[in-house]
Amino acid sequence: MKKFIGADPQGLLRAILFPAVASVVLSIAVGWLAIQRIDEAYLAGRENAFNLETSEIALKIEERFKAYRQVLRGARALFAASREVTRAEWKEYVSGLRLQADFGGIQGVGFAVPVPAAQLASHEQRIRAEGFPDYRVSPPGKRDFYTAIVYLEPFDWRNQRAFGYDMYSEPVRREAMERARALGVPALSGRVRLVQETSSDVQAGVLLYLPVFQRGAPLETPAQRDQAFMGWVYAPFRLGDLMLGTLGDAASRIRIYDGHREDPATLLFDSAPGQARRADLLTRRSVLELDNQTWTLIFDEPPEATHNRRSAAFEKGAVVLIGALFVLLAVSFTAARHRAVALDRTSASLRASEARYSSLVNLSHDGIAALDRELRFTFVNPRLDALLGYPPGYLVGRPVDCLWPEPDAPRLMALATRLRQGAAATYEQELRRADGGLLTAIVTDAPHLDGAGELQGAILTITDISARKASEQRIHYLATHDTLTGLANRAQFLDQMNTSLLLAMRKRTQLALLFLDLDRFKEVNDTLGHAAGDALLIEAARRMQLALRASDLLARQGGDEFMILLHDIHGTDEAAAVAAKIRQAIDRPFLLEGTEQHISVSIGIALFPDDGSDTDTLTRHADAAMYRTKAARRRESALPARTAPGNE
Repeated sequence: MKKFIGADPQGLLRAILFPAVASVVLSIAVGWLAIQRIDEAYLAGRENAFNLETSEIALKIEERFKAYRQVLRGARALFAASREVTRAEWKEYVSGLRLQADFGGIQGVGFAVPVPAAQLASHEQRIRAEGFPDYRVSPPGKRDFYTAIVYLEPFDWRNQRAFGYDMYSEPVRREAMERARALGVPALSGRVRLVQETSSDVQAGVLLYLPVFQRGAPLETPAQRDQAFMGWVYAPFRLGDLMLGTLGDAASRIRIYDGHREDPATLLFDSAPGQARRADLLTRRSVLELDNQTWTLIFDEPPEATHNRRSAAFEKGAVVLIGALFVLLAVSFTAARHRAVALDRTSASLRASEARYSSLVNLSHDGIAALDRELRFTFVNPRLDALLGYPPGYLVGRPVDCLWPEPDAPRLMALATRLRQGAAATYEQELRRADGGLLTAIVTDAPHLDGAGELQGAILTITDISARKASEQRIHYLATHDTLTGLANRAQFLDQMNTSLLLAMRKRTQLALLFLDLDRFKEVNDTLGHAAGDALLIEAARRMQLALRASDLLARQGGDEFMILLHDIHGTDEAAAVAAKIRQAIDRPFLLEGTEQHISVSIGIALFPDDGSDTDTLTRHADAAMYRTKAARRRESALPARTAPGNE
């Protein structure tokens, strides 16, 4: 035996040492991947817990304001059910609500009435006659229109500070009151300092308004709502008190900002003021829409969320032990190699049959894949690898949703449920390629059930229809864009303009519509030819685009006419400045066919809402303004000719 071993030492190394070294390398590689997965799972667990808690907080805030809206609707119903609501009835109603017990965070429920300037004195005398001799509308001063808080319960020392206050005199409150009155729906104000505040424990405040209309009056139009308007039921909130009752035992830090800006001027609430944020903790930003008012919520993960790292260390140690055990088992099972060779010989016929099946699958023009009962890939044919750009074998063992553009757990569960029920389906699906791009395909899945009706797997066939989809997208592009300049065409421009008008009406911002006509274009086109004319149009469009902001829209109407839509401007001067910038760009010489050509542009401007509130009116005004500009420029250019010597 010793002679045999000494005669073939290299064979001994190949028989024992090579499998050992290979298993060590493999264990290190697999162990490293496993440790990476442990770290990823640890981070994913933190993220899931953090996202769950923050989503619950946002939901609690929404639910709390839903309850507050119901309180105000109940107060409005009190007016609808009575000819007149007296102060005693109001107090009895609000007392029955048990605000502090059932609606934590609300400071009270009040009613404010509009007071025309001519009726201010009689209004104050009437309230004084009810037992409030010192009553007066505040703040003092002459105004065209007043409002006054006449009911506010509970009528404690803090709420008494707001009795008679003219909320309409303050711009933030006035905006919310006007919005509620105009739309007939609840409206939440921006950040204010409540009149109830004192010099200690000052908190940011907001108010929720609901308009009250005369009983039985029609309310379909703004004019009808104005005529039937009686006042506002409202509720003031101190954000610190409100959040204290809403957050409960939430561990995450939360900061709430009014609107989208995140600065001290818009900060509504901070559960941990002055606390520095740690870089190793998670942060999440969420936007919450409450009664046409936007709140930005910033969540910071609590420090104790990182205390579970010890369990991750134990798991990594287990991976190392498992790797060492694998090395020992690999050496121990080296002897099984001979039995595997023998088994391979006995299964030659089976492999031949599988080879024939594989040839059919591998030569298919469609992608084909097999899934196991957990919907993980067990086989992928070369055509599918080629379609998606993955190396052979890369997808095997991975879940089917790894090819979806985004993870979608509910959809994956629905797919598994349908397959377990034995139902096949064909559908269009976008699949993620290895390079990050998307491939559009027709996917057909067919479940494989055993004799007991249990799902064993599924077969997928995938047909690439990206070229067809690209053709459809090209057709859509040609229908909405000018083929020469690449700009939006008139139809696309008007469609976008209608959308922009709706947004501007809602946000009460201004838009500007510019009509542009290139002067002397026809002369250049007739003199140098259509190719030069096309080059002139392309360069002119490029210069116009460079003179605009990214948010503005430039379109070619046809021929040498263009249209521009300027969003969120602040008056005629700003639109005129843009027009002047475009004129300067167009006035620069154009190099066409080796010659410099000079043209100019006539521009007409129409403003929303000054010149119109719909597309037709604005386009008429802009078109008329453009032709007035063109006529004026012609008169100016003709004036020297009439006065020059020899032309009198």
